[in-house]
Amino acid sequence: MNWDDLRIFLAVARATSLSTAAQALGVNQSTVSRRLAAMEENLGTRLIERRAKGHTLTAAGQELSAIAGNVEDEFIRVDAKVAGRDTRLSGRLRVTCVDMMVDRYLAPHVASFCAEHTEIELSLLTPFQPLDIMRREADVAVRVSASPPETLVGRRLFDFALAVYASPDFVDALPDEPDPAQFNWVGWASDDYNKRMITDNYPDAKVCHRIDSLLVLNALVQQGLGASVLPCYWADKNCALRRVYNQPVSQSGLGLWVLAHPDVRHVERVRAFTGFIQKAFQHDRDLFEGRWSK
Repeated sequence: MNWDDLRIFLAVARATSLSTAAQALGVNQSTVSRRLAAMEENLGTRLIERRAKGHTLTAAGQELSAIAGNVEDEFIRVDAKVAGRDTRLSGRLRVTCVDMMVDRYLAPHVASFCAEHTEIELSLLTPFQPLDIMRREADVAVRVSASPPETLVGRRLFDFALAVYASPDFVDALPDEPDPAQFNWVGWASDDYNKRMITDNYPDAKVCHRIDSLLVLNALVQQGLGASVLPCYWADKNCALRRVYNQPVSQSGLGLWVLAHPDVRHVERVRAFTGFIQKAFQHDRDLFEGRWSK
């Protein structure tokens, strides 16, 4: 059995269906099904039980999953150690962050970096769920966090400020000291997010609308649907948004981080990008900490 077979099996073991595993691997479902059937034939045992709504691992499948996971960890460690010796300002560099950070800030800086370092093949990854840097799903992460994983290395650049925003017409219709209970709030689909961002700071606020995309939430607030808590770095520069309250929302410890896997932090292309982007962020510190004014 080779590593490719184990890699396919691990994707199946971690997914809810063969189609989901195929999507994660970047192949079609028939390929996954065929390779899995060949593995079962070679081993002389069934690894999964196929059901109408997905699949489950057999006892043999569970045992193989644990072994394959250990093998994967070793491959990741070896890959990271070898990559850490790379001293070239060239090659592939994978950077991950949320899509709105790219749209509202990073895009011109990424373009400038690529123009300056033409031999670096930069991939920008913006999935809904954060990528696992320790499993080498990306090399560098730009993240907003109060406490990123201790296994990663990097810098907390500064505080990351948020405030309450609405459309100019919405704000103009409010009294000088708006009562949070007297207007609509647009929140996130997550009640935990709404608690931390809205009701912990404004206990009387009523979340009337819930959105699962920052892009959509931002668009609806601009159209006057209600007020919401948004990052200052983009909302303060947006003429279609105004602050409802002057002071940023209290978020203890929330900061902007640039992080990397410890084994690749000295790779030249990683060092070049992190240094470049940290300098850009520091130049706009007031914007990110909520002190920029229109």
